Amino acid sequence: MSSNAGEQAGRGILRHRSLPESVHEILRSRILNNELPAGTPLIELNLADEFGVSRTTVRAALRELQGERLVEVQPRRQTIVTRMSAEDVVEACYARYVLESAGLAEVWDSVRSGLVADMTEAIGVMELAADKADLAGIVEADIELHRLIVQASGHPRLVEMWSTLNGQMGALMRSSLDRQGIDMAEAVLRHTKLLTAFRRKDPAVAKAALHEHYLSPTHG
Repeated sequence: MSSNAGEQAGRGILRHRSLPESVHEILRSRILNNELPAGTPLIELNLADEFGVSRTTVRAALRELQGERLVEVQPRRQTIVTRMSAEDVVEACYARYVLESAGLAEVWDSVRSGLVADMTEAIGVMELAADKADLAGIVEADIELHRLIVQASGHPRLVEMWSTLNGQMGALMRSSLDRQGIDMAEAVLRHTKLLTAFRRKDPAVAKAALHEHYLSPTHG
């Protein structure tokens, strides 16, 4: 199959997104759900054949996965599935904690009720994903839940800064689950515990819960 023919065939299977986005999404899901565990080589030619796309398309998808810390691209060699280091996990968690906790106190009374309702809905989605053993789905629900928290601050620039970390959250959760040996149900439980603290009327309690959620040695 020629490159152009492959691209056309791919469009018949992978619709509504660009081809690199579609290939990236499928590979990301496989990595997060441990269908492709750490150390698995990703061969451009094999992936191009599987998806019916060009190697250029595969290469673009792999670059996205590299930016998300899910693969390591070794120049002129191979691309392998990787995991974030413990140090990188701690740094990403600390940055998230600082941004999410920054504006809570000043808006707490006005936003708490609506925020708790929205967080509850996000955790419901997370539970459905856990029931399906779908870590990729849990990651998306996690991003939504924590976006709600930082958005509640009322500071768009904080949200913008926080959003730059989103690409790493899949790698962070996959690495944390592997390192701690916990399952997806436990990941949901930790977010439920966070929600319980946010139901309280004290912003200091919510901030302390965020600190534990992100920076406790057993949570990071």
